[in-house]
Amino acid sequence: METKQFFVRCLSTVASSFLIMACSSSNESVFQPSMSVNVKMEATNDINAFEDDIARPLVVRVYQLKETGAFEKADFISLYESDSTVLAGTLVDTKVLAPVLPEEKRSFVLEVQQEAKAIAVFAEFADYEVAVSKGLVALVEEPDETPIIIRISQTKIEITQPVDSSWW
Repeated sequence: METKQFFVRCLSTVASSFLIMACSSSNESVFQPSMSVNVKMEATNDINAFEDDIARPLVVRVYQLKETGAFEKADFISLYESDSTVLAGTLVDTKVLAPVLPEEKRSFVLEVQQEAKAIAVFAEFADYEVAVSKGLVALVEEPDETPIIIRISQTKIEITQPVDSSWW
């Protein structure tokens, strides 16, 4: 009887060991760390001016996207009122920045997730009907080595990630 119990215990131990080894045999980590990307933002002295020509602070949203189609097709009101719904299938992360002041220069670090392929910006301009309120840039091959630049003028927001030289 003891021999039978010993055999069953040994068999269970061996089977458990194989099961554990099978589950942990992958060298690939499930967790993928984010990349720290430097962002430089600068605003002119006339940002977000309306009919009275008085510059005002401007709220800017930064989106990390898997693909860009939904963002490119979306209009101002759709993004303003329900960005998470409009971008649901492609949205990786969103960051709402503190209001940007006229003539402000700001630098910050954006933690870009591995699955993000593009960074988009959306500016809540007062005169949104004439403003260029969206900007988009595809991430370069090694985004943590090249800063992103956001420029804001009276009725326009732009985003770039210039590279020093091309790889070819």
